[in-house]
Amino acid sequence: MSTLTSPAGHLDRSFGTDGTTILEGSDVKAIAALKAAGPHQGKIIGVLADGNDFKLFRLEKNGLLDTSFGTGGYLRWGFAGSPVRSTPTGITELSADKLLVTGYVQEGSPATFYYPAVARFNAGGSIDLLFGNDGVYIFKQPLPTAQPSSAVTPQQTSDVASVCAVDANDERILLAFNSGTLRPYAHQGLLIQLTPAGQLDKRFNQQGYVFFQFDAQNTASVGLAVRQNGNFIVAGNAPNRAFLAAFTPTGQIDSSFGTDGFAVLAQAAGPVTLTQLLLQPDDKPVAVGWFSVASTRKGYVTRTLADGKPDSTFNNAQPLTIERPFQSLHLKSARLDAEQAIVVAGELNTRALGLVGRVTPQGVMDRTFGIDGLSDTGIDGILNYTNSMAIQEAGGIVVAGSKNPMAAVCRYHG
Repeated sequence: MSTLTSPAGHLDRSFGTDGTTILEGSDVKAIAALKAAGPHQGKIIGVLADGNDFKLFRLEKNGLLDTSFGTGGYLRWGFAGSPVRSTPTGITELSADKLLVTGYVQEGSPATFYYPAVARFNAGGSIDLLFGNDGVYIFKQPLPTAQPSSAVTPQQTSDVASVCAVDANDERILLAFNSGTLRPYAHQGLLIQLTPAGQLDKRFNQQGYVFFQFDAQNTASVGLAVRQNGNFIVAGNAPNRAFLAAFTPTGQIDSSFGTDGFAVLAQAAGPVTLTQLLLQPDDKPVAVGWFSVASTRKGYVTRTLADGKPDSTFNNAQPLTIERPFQSLHLKSARLDAEQAIVVAGELNTRALGLVGRVTPQGVMDRTFGIDGLSDTGIDGILNYTNSMAIQEAGGIVVAGSKNPMAAVCRYHG
């Protein structure tokens, strides 16, 4: 699965400095491998938290900082001016010359509100002033009048509010926003569609956005993937349950998916929390996250058919449990590699050790990868916490997050 010569699942010591690149800032929130043809193809673009603002950065293929990007490899920016706090959560390559950063702005004191925000940048590291309002769009629309009565505990939501861009082409930019328990959009699934110019696209639900809830319960939307026919699937969490939901291009529920548009994802041993949604070329959705047993977390991976029904070709239609004995394992990101294997990344919570793993397309751990499918956490150079992952063309698995307590990126052999 890789042209690299060292065993799969082991830290690649040729990347950065002995396998790891330490960056300015506290935490890398998201990375992407650049795929568009051109001089930067194969490089890593990323965004990291840095005080009230954020920094974009670009790495060479070998993990060294690309000093031709921005100023010395970095571009410092924010969704809004000081004292508003900007927190990035995603980065997407739109084309060979455009990048999209998603996240949220934090406003107000002591009553704090978190608003979804999007900014578009030129490939060289400058803001694209033709997008939104001077390069930025901030969502501040009114809440729906109906409010839920159920409670979402931290176990059923992601750690922080997050926005992720999931589709960008000449016609639309489609986003999912997870507000978790953060106001003003707490407990609401929220989908936003923008025009290429960075304005609400009124073709989408006649207003450019959709609030939704699963089974009239508090809902957090955590992932989105666009299907070949233009429909899209959303992954989300509700009290004690996770789900997939299908929508039409105009933002209406697709009742042909699952049961009335929803597929419930459950695990008998404990409640499931999703963190990542992937879509295979055959339109089968893959959901990744964890489930809780008492105070211990275990990794969770499942796949359904394109219509949301159980997939008997994936682990006999059962979710796959990923675990390390006597450890709490938290999966936070995933990607499909060239052979459609599912590569996951997270950490062992009880020891703050980052790890990666690989699941075969048949839904079992790939025993040729690391130690029984998971990387070795007993070595120097690995991250403490992970947030994002990218797979390079040669098969290298690049993982981003933090290391004691600096922003950092490392690479494993794929």
